[in-house]
Amino acid sequence: MTELERRYRWLLRAYPRAYRQYRADEMLETLLAAADNPRRPSLREAVALVVGGLRARTGVDRLGSRSALGHSALRLSALSLLVYGLTQRAGGPIGLLVTMLSERPYNPGAWWFIVIPALLTIALFAAAWGSYRLAFATAILTVAAQHLSANGWDLSFWFSSVYDLQDAMLPEFWPAPLASLALLRLLRAPRTPVARPWAWPGLGALAVVALAPSPINGWLHVPLMSLCAFAALAVITAPVDARMPIVASVLLLAPALAQATYLLGSKQSGWEIEVSITAILILAAVMVITLAAGTIAGRRQARM
Repeated sequence: MTELERRYRWLLRAYPRAYRQYRADEMLETLLAAADNPRRPSLREAVALVVGGLRARTGVDRLGSRSALGHSALRLSALSLLVYGLTQRAGGPIGLLVTMLSERPYNPGAWWFIVIPALLTIALFAAAWGSYRLAFATAILTVAAQHLSANGWDLSFWFSSVYDLQDAMLPEFWPAPLASLALLRLLRAPRTPVARPWAWPGLGALAVVALAPSPINGWLHVPLMSLCAFAALAVITAPVDARMPIVASVLLLAPALAQATYLLGSKQSGWEIEVSITAILILAAVMVITLAAGTIAGRRQARM
């Protein structure tokens, strides 16, 4: 085995094992025949092979069309939103666990803080396994539970625009409604088998937990910095998977809508506005750039 062949074989390890067993010899023969340098691959070839291998591992190369890519991006968006919602609601189950360990009575009125994370968990598992009807129904129940936990059984909040904005001013309100919209679109999408449901969505979930502002990671009081970091990571990974910046731009809608609702509610109620307009403009610009990166990368990957 020559040095060039050994280097090419090492680069081809970026591809999944099943892919290599089926096409590695053919790819290696083509690469050796077209090589300019008899000792090592060029930097462009090396990057192309690594990116192609990672793209094959994500499964984006098997989507086949722009509509399939869009449906997959919606699925990952729904999963990321549900994970984000769970991170926002993490305090409820943790508080219950602490109360149980301390053997103190738990306030029955606080059971909503357990019900909502439970519903989000059911929706997350259902969406991960492709049961979009169950995931959609559970996400809608989550929205209703959020309203009831904030307003009780008093239905007058449906007719009071200012009062109805109270819970919508919080970022934890928005993941469930946004996930419902994504899942609603998926109800009419062609049903495709879900292989390894936690493989790539699992990596995205870890990124959401690490970078989206939540009580878990301590980003709660500096959300703009963390969201910009999340968007930057998504743009960097766009050549590998065009779905990632699309997912990030959808995920950024949760804090963006919370801030917009806060401004609207403050204006209607005559409150002093504590949110910087500059921060909102920066967040909007980040969302536009992230979505543009996903759109451009998606068009290129759909043609491949």
